[in-house]
Amino acid sequence: MGKGLTAAQRRAVAESDPATGRVAAGAAVCAALVAAGLAARHGRAGQHYLTPEGRRLRAELAGRAAAQAAPAAAGGGQAEPADGRFTADDGSGAVRASAGRAAEVAAAWEGLRQIRAVLGDGAFDVPAAWELERPVHAVALALEAAGVPPHRGDQAPGYRVAPSGHPGLVEVTWSAADSGPAALARAAALLAPAGWQATTHRTRTGAPFLLVSPRHA
Repeated sequence: MGKGLTAAQRRAVAESDPATGRVAAGAAVCAALVAAGLAARHGRAGQHYLTPEGRRLRAELAGRAAAQAAPAAAGGGQAEPADGRFTADDGSGAVRASAGRAAEVAAAWEGLRQIRAVLGDGAFDVPAAWELERPVHAVALALEAAGVPPHRGDQAPGYRVAPSGHPGLVEVTWSAADSGPAALARAAALLAPAGWQATTHRTRTGAPFLLVSPRHA
C-alpha cells in the first residue's frame, strides 16, 4: 500500500487529522490521493478526508516509523530515569549531563532521521509530523545532535529552546550576551540542513533570539 505515491502525498496522509481524517494539503496532492482511492472530497467547501484505504495507509506509515525509531528509543534511557525515555536538552536545566549522553543523542537523532525517511520517501531534511507536535523537543534535539551545547547552569554558555508566541514556532536564545549573536548565527546555519529555518530577531531590550519554524518540502 502506498507504492507510487510521492513524498508529499505520503506526508499528507501521515499528517491528516487523527480524529476526522481531514487532509490539509494542496489541490494537486489532494487530487492525487482521490485518484488513488485514499481520499474523498466532501462538503461545499471541498475539503478532503481519508477513505478507509487512506486510514489503513496512515496506520501502516505510523507503524513503519515506530519500528524504525525503536532501536534509538531503546538506546537512550538515562536522560529521564523516571520512565526510561530520551529527552532532548532544551537548556532549561531539566536534563543532566552524563557520560553516555553523546551516544544517546546520536541514537535519538538517527531514529528521527529514519522516521523522516519512512514518511518522506527517503528525504531527511523535512521534519516529520511527530516533530511538528513537539517543536521544542525536535529543535533542541537537532541542535544537540549538531554539537551545539545546551545551557547548563553556571557551566559554559549554551542555547535555550522555548515555545514562542506563534503556534508551531519556537525561540532559541543564548545564555551569554557577549557571544550571543555569533552563537545564534551558527545555530541557525546548523538548523537549516536539519530541516528547520531560523530568522534572527531582537527583544525590546536588544537581546537577539532565533524564531525557528519547520522547513517544508
